[in-house]
Amino acid sequence: MTSTYSTRLKAELIGSGEQANAWGNTTNNTFSRTFEEAISNVYEKSLGSVSSPYDLTNSDGPVTEANNEMRQAAIRFSGHTTAFVIRQPQANVGNGYERIYTIINDGTDNGTIQLKLGTGGNTSDIIPPGGRAILATNGTDWYTIAGGGSVSGSTWRSITASTDNVFSGEKIFVDTTSNTITLTLPAAPAVGDEITFLDKADTFDSNALTINPNGKKIFGATANGTVSTEGAAFTVVFTGDTNGWKLTEK
Repeated sequence: MTSTYSTRLKAELIGSGEQANAWGNTTNNTFSRTFEEAISNVYEKSLGSVSSPYDLTNSDGPVTEANNEMRQAAIRFSGHTTAFVIRQPQANVGNGYERIYTIINDGTDNGTIQLKLGTGGNTSDIIPPGGRAILATNGTDWYTIAGGGSVSGSTWRSITASTDNVFSGEKIFVDTTSNTITLTLPAAPAVGDEITFLDKADTFDSNALTINPNGKKIFGATANGTVSTEGAAFTVVFTGDTNGWKLTEK
């Protein structure tokens, strides 16, 4: 009976009576690569030279980490400035593999990360640039265990462009010194998502901030909201589709 491979980690399972006087090497390689990488490795993946969606590799046996990206304990994505969908290979039609991932998103600009089960399965919460998250999947659904927002909730992003997208968990320095700014909120926020805005240059009174709620409500209406108070600093929290984004303080 020849070797087979485990479902979740693709570890080599030596067949009965196989690899006489050689099974030790296989076992040592399995422990030093497959199990150690799945338990404690931080894998570095640059997305600068690939396109979205990107399919994680999933080869059998104690191969290099680049040949089985799916089993890595933590993956740090970098080098991307646009939104990326990271696909886990499907175990069978409509299902993926059970896994727990620590995701480090060091993309910039609009470089979000979202995990997906195969080509047609469910997707995880979106992780914004600078975000960190622990995600789990049972092969059918995704669960956010922790994180998802900006680094430990402490990283601020500065925006000066006239239009931009913002993401759940972000803290935004808005600088309207040279122009008005329109910021678009996430299209599919989760209840409890928060975003913080601050008038960095005290210029909202001359060049206002406009917030596009992207089909949801902001300040009680589905129309764009405008903030023209000099020095304004505020946080909005998503309460659900009925009431939309609400101020956490007034």
